[in-house]
Parts: sequence; C-alpha cells; structure tokens
Amino acid sequence: MAMNRTEMNKEARNKIAEIAEEKGLDRCELKLKGCSDYMFLAPAHRKKRVEYSSAEELADEKEWIVACTNCHNIIEDSRELTEEFFKKLRP
Repeated sequence: MAMNRTEMNKEARNKIAEIAEEKGLDRCELKLKGCSDYMFLAPAHRKKRVEYSSAEELADEKEWIVACTNCHNIIEDSRELTEEFFKKLRP
C-alpha cells in the first residue's frame, strides 16, 4: 500500500534527523541576515515537498539543508536563492 503524504513526511523527517545527528549538522547552514543559528532548526528542501514522491527522495542528503526558521523563510519563496545555496552547499 502506498504511503500517504503525512506518513512520507514523518518517515523522511526521522531519517533526516538521523543523518543530521550522525554528521553533526546542528546549526543553520545558511547564515543569512537574522539567522538564529542553532535554534528552531528544520530541513529546507531544494524543491517544494509536494514535488517529492517518496520518503527516500525527501531524505536524500542532496535535497535538504539544515536551516533555522528565519533563514528557511528567506529562501522559501525564491527558487533562485534556494538553488544558489544548494549549488554551494550540496553540489
């Protein structure tokens, strides 16, 4: 049976948390103006979540960057800015 979007996001989030812990990714990687650095961290994805079709794809290390809420919000609506950071941080 296919996984629904909520289950897929939860599974991906758990895997991302594991990867981040293993690699010591516990600070915002974007460091934009107003960065809260190590507080309120969440993965910022290369594409919108609805564009991913599996938890594995969502959790792929090349598809997310650790970001604080402030930095995540800055890149959220700019495909160009998002790609700029992914090219630099996840080539």
